[in-house]
Amino acid sequence: MSTKRVTIGVMLLLALLLAGPLTVQAQGTDPVEVCYGSSFEAFVAGEQAFDPSIWAEDGVQTSITGDMVSTYTGHDEIRAHLEELLATEGFDMEVGVISVEGGTVTVESKVWDDDLRALGVAPIIATEVCIVEDGKIQSTTWTMSEESLAALGAAMAALPKTGGPLVSVATWAAALGSLLLAGGLAVRYARRRA
Repeated sequence: MSTKRVTIGVMLLLALLLAGPLTVQAQGTDPVEVCYGSSFEAFVAGEQAFDPSIWAEDGVQTSITGDMVSTYTGHDEIRAHLEELLATEGFDMEVGVISVEGGTVTVESKVWDDDLRALGVAPIIATEVCIVEDGKIQSTTWTMSEESLAALGAAMAALPKTGGPLVSVATWAAALGSLLLAGGLAVRYARRRA
């Protein structure tokens, strides 16, 4: 065997050995996979518990519904919020990636639940921005669209008055926004509704 063949063979072997770990590392830090990938899909489907390893310890999840802003910081608060969200009757969420710039993923989020269906405003549409650094979610910000906020307000205004204390549309929408998520994060990546 010639020295040239051995040298090429060794170089190919080294290239394969070096490429293997780099490929695994790249997959583990892909911002779309970190934010909306298999770990989160399994959580949303109820197949696994909340995975804190995809979140920075001081990660922040924010939900913006009109003038109402709800913020959850750290694993415990985010876990509690997401578990409450997923317990909502008929909850479902779908996202479509709008853009990926470095570690920032922007998606359109569509959210359904039984109350939204009953009001005739499902899905609620929002924009969610997920920021990933060092392979972990640093923050997510879920912002309900003006159109969905207006539709929700109109649906609430059309409800019959019950004689009990009235809750303003903004207050109700803010409470709903807190329940809906910020996240996105409770997401089934690339899932299409029939």
